[in-house]
Amino acid sequence: MSNKNGRDRKRDYENIKKRDGAYCRGCQVLETERELIIHHKDNNNSNNNYSNQILLCRKCNYLVHPRLSEREPLDVCVSVSKPFNTPSEIKINREKEPRFKTYAEEEVKSNVHVLEQELIHSGAEKLGLSPITTDRYLKKMYSSAGTLHRIKTKEEYYIIMKR
Repeated sequence: MSNKNGRDRKRDYENIKKRDGAYCRGCQVLETERELIIHHKDNNNSNNNYSNQILLCRKCNYLVHPRLSEREPLDVCVSVSKPFNTPSEIKINREKEPRFKTYAEEEVKSNVHVLEQELIHSGAEKLGLSPITTDRYLKKMYSSAGTLHRIKTKEEYYIIMKR
């Protein structure tokens, strides 16, 4: 199989994403934070075997391919901007999202209802997260599959427990 057309590339991207997850196999950045591309581990773009393909962000892909003449196979890509002991966004998310969920549910249970913005900002402060992240977590919690419910009064949104 030679170079892929757009439809094949999109299909392979989705299959790799299902197999490995939607993050860069090098620096662990999420698909929502940076564009990911298909990287051929053996640097042979004609070898489209799924076992030869991983997702990398453009920065990590460039680190692997700074110049065509200097290509080397990739085992694990490491971002130069992060030391080895820096936790990835995925690891932080897996640790902090459950803690935010527990915090939010406890706040709502003990107060019956809580202002949405207060919950976002107090959760961010308490857990050392950005308000954008706690807002994202909270939206998942009041989705149809979540444990919370969002109601609007004349001027504010409140969060309550689902019945």
